[in-house]
Amino acid sequence: MATNQATVEVFWRAYAALKLAERQALAERILRDRKLWEDWTDHVLIDKAKRVKGKPLTLKEYVARSSKVAR
Repeated sequence: MATNQATVEVFWRAYAALKLAERQALAERILRDRKLWEDWTDHVLIDKAKRVKGKPLTLKEYVARSSKVAR
């Protein structure tokens, strides 16, 4: 197991061992930490976007379409 996978496993097991109230306290701390919350939501949005079917866009195409929507 790679080092980063082992680290993730340790954190996952520690989280799984928490009681409900402790999990809620952890969630509240994550929500209050702006940088951590942004990182978390970035990962969720990227994962969600990977599942969307359709034609891939270049950055140039995306920006062009986004600016049309913003008007």
